[in-house]
Amino acid sequence: MHRHEKVRVRAAGKPRHRLRRRAAIAAAAGCCLAWSLPASAANWFETQGVSPPAFGKFHLGGWVEPDYTYKQADTARNGKVPRSNLVGPRFADSHAASIQRAQLIARGRLNPDIDYYVGAEFGENGYTYGPGGYSPKLIDGHVLFSNYIPGVRVEAGILRAPGPEDAMSGYPGYSFIALFPTVIGQLMEPSFYARSQHYAPAAAGGYLIPSTSMSSNNGFRYPGVEATDWFRVRSHLELAYGLMLGEYGKQFEADTANGPIVAGRLQASWLLGGGKGAFRNDLTGFVWYQQARPDLNGVANTMRRYGLGATLRRGFMVPGGRSLKFEYMRGSGDIVAPSPFLQAPGVLPAQYETTVYPGSNNTAHGYYLSAGVFVTRNIELDARYDYYDRLPNLPAQERTFANLGAGIQYHFSPLTRVVVDYFSRRVDIPNPGAIGPANSPARLLAQSTAAAVGNELDVYAIISF
Repeated sequence: MHRHEKVRVRAAGKPRHRLRRRAAIAAAAGCCLAWSLPASAANWFETQGVSPPAFGKFHLGGWVEPDYTYKQADTARNGKVPRSNLVGPRFADSHAASIQRAQLIARGRLNPDIDYYVGAEFGENGYTYGPGGYSPKLIDGHVLFSNYIPGVRVEAGILRAPGPEDAMSGYPGYSFIALFPTVIGQLMEPSFYARSQHYAPAAAGGYLIPSTSMSSNNGFRYPGVEATDWFRVRSHLELAYGLMLGEYGKQFEADTANGPIVAGRLQASWLLGGGKGAFRNDLTGFVWYQQARPDLNGVANTMRRYGLGATLRRGFMVPGGRSLKFEYMRGSGDIVAPSPFLQAPGVLPAQYETTVYPGSNNTAHGYYLSAGVFVTRNIELDARYDYYDRLPNLPAQERTFANLGAGIQYHFSPLTRVVVDYFSRRVDIPNPGAIGPANSPARLLAQSTAAAVGNELDVYAIISF
């Protein structure tokens, strides 16, 4: 589900890419996993792999996230409300209240060298909701083996693939915005298709995937094995790495299994002193890369995703505490264009079926910039700008998504808070002339679909236990 997409049509020619000013990220990255972690554990490989000694061999915890979302819901030229104006995962209305996320986590240390982590997801979201409806699912399940090989810890099970910062940080570490920046939501968290089926071709080399053949997303997780470790090379400098080999597709759904995926991330952190656990003060730079060769209609194509970025966290629940984050990423192969409408009378298959563009010549890229500041110990103000350019190699199919958001959080504690955020959402059509003449039905529908997409308000709480 891609909730931050506002649409406007530009004249022919590509839009100018400008970083517009504000942006926001919460300094509370990794809240869900920060339960009593030692001060050296603010990198995600350690935070999500090693259990605090105080947990012993078994510790039970989790959180609940009630949510209310409202979207402006204008109609397109065909009288239909665009899917991006409807609240996922059901896409039944433009406003909805739900338990967006709810996880129960068991973790512990079996001995000084073996840690485990198991998490079940009960909320109603893009991970638990699929063509068959809603059902709770196991979202995490891995074991970390340390000290057996010098410089290498081995983690096996259902793992987060090394990748973008927000994909690494974990729920409810997103202390601003109910979902991810659009560039992450579309490029890095696609839904998966049934590999065994044959799909009809669409325009420009894409393939139409019916909703009955689409799975839900995998929450950035894959079954696999990972080599990882972290090192304090100087008193204030920490290096960390992770290299994973997994199975591409949706875990526990065999028909979406689509070959191996390799993912890696390297990061360096300059420790600024103060803070603790996932809330330590640091400046971190990182690079990451993912590659797979998923099969579609019997042909395997190389899919690549890669990016780089930096984060700064200084002060959490401290007046004047602040955070900054910037990340840029690119992708090629298996670029997914979600269906603009739900299936309804008068809507063509190309308008309600997801289109997948498999060739490595198909590309997308984007970035986000975010910032946050604590004005009091409890109140944090945030802003974020994110941008995504999908299929710039196909003039008629290219769409650019640009979202500017602002939010306020009230932190009752490091693990419990209430959040309100508002997004101005837009989508540009850089090359309307490539779709058709000015008054052609295809161009008019595309333009009206773009113009119909509205802004979004989210009110939610994260209640940890």
